[in-house]
Amino acid sequence: MDTPASKGSQDEYRNAEGILRVVREGLCHRCGACVGVCPDNTFALRDGYPVVVGDCSQCNLCVEVCSGLEVDYPYLGREVYGERGYEFGSLTGPVRSVWVAHAADAAVRELGGSGGVVTAMLLHWMRTGRVQGAIVTVDDPTEPARAAGRIARTEADVLRGARSRYTTAPTLAVLREIRDEPGPFVLVGLPCHVHALRMLQIRKPQWRERIPFVVGLFCHYALPWEGVRLAGETFAPRGARLVSVGYRDKHSAQWPNNSARFTYDDGSEWRSPLTAPATFNVLSRLVPLGRCLMCADACSEFSDLAVGDPWIRGPDGRWKFRDPRGHSMVIVHTAQGEEWWQKLMEERVVVAVPVELDEATQRGHDSMLREKKERVGFRLRWRKRLGRAVPRYPGIQFPRPSRISMKEEFGFLLTRLLAWSSWWQRIALRVAFSRWGVAWVNWRRRRRRARPTSVPLNPTRP
Repeated sequence: MDTPASKGSQDEYRNAEGILRVVREGLCHRCGACVGVCPDNTFALRDGYPVVVGDCSQCNLCVEVCSGLEVDYPYLGREVYGERGYEFGSLTGPVRSVWVAHAADAAVRELGGSGGVVTAMLLHWMRTGRVQGAIVTVDDPTEPARAAGRIARTEADVLRGARSRYTTAPTLAVLREIRDEPGPFVLVGLPCHVHALRMLQIRKPQWRERIPFVVGLFCHYALPWEGVRLAGETFAPRGARLVSVGYRDKHSAQWPNNSARFTYDDGSEWRSPLTAPATFNVLSRLVPLGRCLMCADACSEFSDLAVGDPWIRGPDGRWKFRDPRGHSMVIVHTAQGEEWWQKLMEERVVVAVPVELDEATQRGHDSMLREKKERVGFRLRWRKRLGRAVPRYPGIQFPRPSRISMKEEFGFLLTRLLAWSSWWQRIALRVAFSRWGVAWVNWRRRRRRARPTSVPLNPTRP
């Protein structure tokens, strides 16, 4: 079996103490993988971070699968796509086809944050026996601003996981619940979850049969749940307690204008005056984002297929897919993903139309995709110069940032100076969501939409 190009991370970081060092150095994704894979139950979660609660047998599996510490893109690419099926540097990873789709069932479509595609496919696969369950992310029952992993074994469990959650999620901690089960299960996860699972499947091949299919999610950043709670508390009525957070409240304005909603125990609620994406972008500039700022994967490149929103605009700058019931974008990465996706369309579980890759990227997710490949490399170089720990990406070279990317990065860094004080954060939140703040954010977004992309695409096709 091939081995990763770099063994330095595993030599320098070892076992339970190595994982604690990952946390101390700010490299932890809070993905939960170390908790879920440890055969000795050495770790538990505290605020999404691993803490040691038991003895360690020194197997080092936790470090070997830690996606916060190292992601060997060429190595994972060979394992997932074959010897010549992957090359780092394209904006999306390998692409077999791109679709804009929605659930055929109107009720399921309404439940989703966009088109309900992930919920529809999980329900269908469980009903037909293709999988025994799904690893999904749900609201943490003990903290409304926090997310948690769950093994969905019933339709009710799947529905609990419907709709987007924008916070860090230790989803993979639930792997410990299925260590002795044959499956098959399907994972629905962010890029950090996908990276860790793929490394686990390489180290422990039985996990390939246990989780034979991986649904990835598009990811710009994941907000720390503490920042979401701070936002909820900032707009709470005096004495009221936050009881739920809806990141994509489709019922308020309908897609693509659905908005965030905070609900309190006195029956009141606060709805963001901005759309859900704009609300997320404001929060991402006002709260610490940690390891997410050093992630180079936007489209879950090592999943079988990845799902996100189709933020595609026509030549007139208007949304191309405007149906208020919502749509999802699907990027099919692997041959297996293509097979399973085609069956979903044939069995009329989803309704889908093909779109061109350049339309989905240049007219859709261009800014996010460029950031993950250009600006992340810039951040890593500067963090190393400052003597800070950085994740290892052996065998790859990040492209030089364009002038537009550098301008965006410096503006982003300036606004993030407010992220280091909760007092400043609260003031900035109130200003950002005031009438004048909303007008400024909307003006900025209109200017960005009018600006043509300057980044040439280099898609990798298997």
